[in-house]
Parts: sequence; C-alpha cells; structure tokens
Amino acid sequence: MNGGFRGAAWLLAAWWCATAPALAQDSERSRYYLQQMIELAAANDEAGVTAMQRMLEQEPRPTPRDAAAARAALQRGQAALRTDDLTAALTAFQQASHDDPGSADAVNHLGLIERKLGRLPDAERDLQRALALEPTRASAWFQLAQVYGLGEDGRRARGALANTYRFAQNPMRAEEILRNIAESEASDTLRAAALETLRLYRLPVEAVIVPPMPANPGIVPLKTAPGSGQKP
Repeated sequence: MNGGFRGAAWLLAAWWCATAPALAQDSERSRYYLQQMIELAAANDEAGVTAMQRMLEQEPRPTPRDAAAARAALQRGQAALRTDDLTAALTAFQQASHDDPGSADAVNHLGLIERKLGRLPDAERDLQRALALEPTRASAWFQLAQVYGLGEDGRRARGALANTYRFAQNPMRAEEILRNIAESEASDTLRAAALETLRLYRLPVEAVIVPPMPANPGIVPLKTAPGSGQKP
C-alpha cells in the first residue's frame, strides 16, 4: 500500500468517525420529531403537528452516492412490484435506497415491500426514514398506520391515520378509505383507529359499526303441523 493511498484511507476513516455520531444524532432527532407528529396528530393538535413537520423539513438530507444508479434501481423495483415479484422488488429498492438514501421514493417503496413481506420492524424503520425526508407523504403515513395496526398499537395507528388524512391530496378519497377500513378491516386495532380518526376530524360515521355476523348453521327454521295457527 503506497503512502498516498494510506493517507486517503486514513482521512476517510477519520471523516467517518467524525460524522457517524452526527448522522446517528440526526437520525434519532428525526425519529423523535416523527413520533411527536404521531402523538400530536392522535390528540388532534394541528399546530403541534405543523411545528414538528417544519422541524423535519429543516433537517439535512443525505447526499446521493450514485443518483443515476438509484433511479435505475427504483425503476426495476417498480416493475417487479407491478408483477408482484416482491423478492426482486425488495432487492431493487434496497439498492436504490443505498445509492440515494435521500430518495423518499426509494425508501418509501422499500418500507412498502417490507410491510407486505411481514417484516414489520424493518418496515417501520424505513417508512419513518421516508417520512423524515418527506413528512407530508400521505401514502407513507398510511403504510405506517398498517404497520402499527398489525402490531396492535392502536394509538400510533390512529396518529398515523390522522396524518394520512391531514396530508392527503384528495381528502374525499382519504375519507372513503378511512370509512372502508372502519367498516370492513380484519384488524380490530386498525378498524378502531380508523373510526377514531373519522371522529377526530368530525367526519360522518355510524354510531356503531358492527362487522357482518356470520350465518348460524345451528338454527333450523320452525316447522308447523298442517292446520295449525302458526305461520312458518
């Protein structure tokens, strides 16, 4: 190893040692702001949510390693997702988010695939990374709400759904989705969170939403004797 290469390697190592704690601190700070956005949204504190959003938007964005390679990997991942090839999509989105950790599209898609694969801790981490980059991305809030619903975390599911509605570009469509979840979602936690979110925004809801009751095969229709006064 020549002296110039050793010197460059030392400088790179020194730079990493100096910046790694700062990067970790930035990441922890972003997670804190996001959790505050969730808690404040669950409490319908609009001013608080906006304040945390502004703090996130002032955070430094990661520098792309290879923006062109990231775009190509993102396109491969989207193509794989359209054919439901989740394994290929996961690999492509991992590459895209590595090549450009500041791409909210790449990181959001990565979190989506991880949620579909049942990798909930990974999905939560990466969806939070996407929201740190773009805190108004309603689709990422919706995916995060599903992660919390599957994890039986009702309050954070409600906060994430509240932010889904808050940042939706089409509020009427978002309201329709919330109502569909409240009426037919299999997860009790997510169904309750959707109902609470509708009430939080004072949107019309049924007084009580009860899932359809299954037919009872043990009930047999009453049979009557000919000429009796009872009706069948």
